[in-house]
Amino acid sequence: MPKNLLLLSCLLLIAATCCRAQVDTVIGLSASGKYGTDHVAVAADICFDAQGEKAKANAIYNWVTHNIAYDVKALRKYPKHVDDKVGQTLKNRKAVADGYSMLFTELCRDAGMQAVTVDGYAKDWITDNGDEVYIPRHQWSAVRINGQWQLVDATWGAGYLYQSQSWWRVILQKVFKKSKMHAKSLKFRYRYDPQYFLQDPETFRLKHLPADPLWQLTDTIMSIAVFEAGDSAIRKFNELYSKPKQNDPRLDKIAKLDEKQKLFEYADRAYGYNYRFPVVMALKNTYRAVSIVEKAYTDSTVSNGDIMLKDATNDLRKSLDYIKDQKKAFPEEYNKLKMKNKAKGMEAKQYIRQIKTDDKRLIAESNKRIRSADSKYKRARKKLGDVQRKKNGVSPRKIGNIETSKVKKKEGAPELEAIKDSVDARNTRIAVLQRTAAGQEKDARAVIMASALMLDTLVKALTAEDSMLRMEANAHMNMHDSYDDEVKKWNKLFTRQKYYKTDTLLKYYFAAFDTVATQYERLQKTHAAGFELHKANIRSLEQYRKWNNTDTTIDAEYALTAGNYLEAIDSAATDIADYANYLQGNKKLFGMLNKISKRQIEIVGYMERAEKSRQNLEASSINNKKAFDLKENEKQRKGVQNALEQVQEVVDQIDGVK
Repeated sequence: MPKNLLLLSCLLLIAATCCRAQVDTVIGLSASGKYGTDHVAVAADICFDAQGEKAKANAIYNWVTHNIAYDVKALRKYPKHVDDKVGQTLKNRKAVADGYSMLFTELCRDAGMQAVTVDGYAKDWITDNGDEVYIPRHQWSAVRINGQWQLVDATWGAGYLYQSQSWWRVILQKVFKKSKMHAKSLKFRYRYDPQYFLQDPETFRLKHLPADPLWQLTDTIMSIAVFEAGDSAIRKFNELYSKPKQNDPRLDKIAKLDEKQKLFEYADRAYGYNYRFPVVMALKNTYRAVSIVEKAYTDSTVSNGDIMLKDATNDLRKSLDYIKDQKKAFPEEYNKLKMKNKAKGMEAKQYIRQIKTDDKRLIAESNKRIRSADSKYKRARKKLGDVQRKKNGVSPRKIGNIETSKVKKKEGAPELEAIKDSVDARNTRIAVLQRTAAGQEKDARAVIMASALMLDTLVKALTAEDSMLRMEANAHMNMHDSYDDEVKKWNKLFTRQKYYKTDTLLKYYFAAFDTVATQYERLQKTHAAGFELHKANIRSLEQYRKWNNTDTTIDAEYALTAGNYLEAIDSAATDIADYANYLQGNKKLFGMLNKISKRQIEIVGYMERAEKSRQNLEASSINNKKAFDLKENEKQRKGVQNALEQVQEVVDQIDGVK
């Protein structure tokens, strides 16, 4: 059976979670492992201080995960099958999944425990919910501890793959302040993860599914369709239909078989469980044919050797049919993966383009608001200076210095009465304008107050939006795509935050800014109208004083009018200054929006590069897997074909003799 290698995401960093079994991350680490390829001596060294089966298995897990590095070159080259995988792993201190699992299994056996290597399906970085699985491409271990079978994946517990430094990774570190960025050169980094030691079966099968369903270690077999559907479907199945069952006697028998016997025993179950895996039946039939031929030639008691050889021929022909069936599935399998990879790339491209378009629109809007705020601010500062200069020459005591004209008017003269009437009329209009100004000022301040309260919410929304986009981008940097939960989670949160919360707040805030600007412009016009009336009253009272210096009430009225004018100027100046500060603050805010939008464009630009890198790497991985499967399939076909031809020659010779 072909032992394909661990798919890329088996070693991507996965946050450690609580697992059912308590583990000791120290036990076993002091072992030197200096005994070369002598796995029995190595096991004795590792378990020297361990008491009990669980402690021994724990020590072996700790030693393997801390001393065996993942073989990245082997991942890329798909190495040839090696008979002594355990010896090779101990010698090189490197391995892929089969090396990790076989070493752990053998060391457990050396320590006196039952253990077995399990072939199965694992969800890697390419796998998405709904993807169909075909050939098992991963291996892990099962070890019997205190009468209970437990699951262990030393490969996933050892560390993770990362991509080495690139010219843009340095920039990303500055943006994200993280180091898990990816370029083109894959490297392995040790990162011990205890959760894959004795993980409970229901959690384990979120990402692992044995080819032989008996190794699910649950009382109810979960269908392969549930596994393909994704985590939510698996958790629901676990909750409704399943619970762990880890002491099946059938497993004890399987553990005592060698690899060929084990495959022969479980092949029918594996094929019945996943009909997309017919090659397992080819292997079974081939092993059986070999066994028949050996017996026919070596057992002297056999009297019907010719019939047995014909049976072997039939088995080999069946093997060829199964191998052909497996090959027929490759185009469908890999075309689906290629089409999906292309679709993911297109969706990501559209999503990124949408963010860029929206942020460019927001940048344009922000720049427009910045120019508007700056222009209004300059006008407001100029207006403030103009208003403050209106105080020049205005004094409540000025009327005492006005000289009486040579032509005087008697008290009660029509001209004097007309002046009084005009002043009274203007005062009435001034009172109306003051009430209008007070209302306009109140309305403007209410909008500003509401904007200030909204601003706090807006800043929090922008901060949250920025954080969500960075998390989504970081998921892309770790080679996740838009179909993965790691991306979908942040994508959903970011989209909801940006388009349903932040954008709504921005619309309200922009509208509030326009409203405040309009209200303050009206308020300034109201103040200006009041100024004209105040000035007209002052001129009228000065004219009255020139015509008549005997009416002393005019002096008091003049002082009151001048004082009111000065107060009106101060009030208008305060309003203008407040408005100028509001404009200055909003200019900074719009500048911040501009920077955030540019930052988002920068982030999605990196996301776009990461997605392109992921898409290319996935395409390359798909092609490599396809090439490997075709090569392995052809190798199997040739092997069976050669055996078939040799057996057929013998059968023909026997028939010829007869």
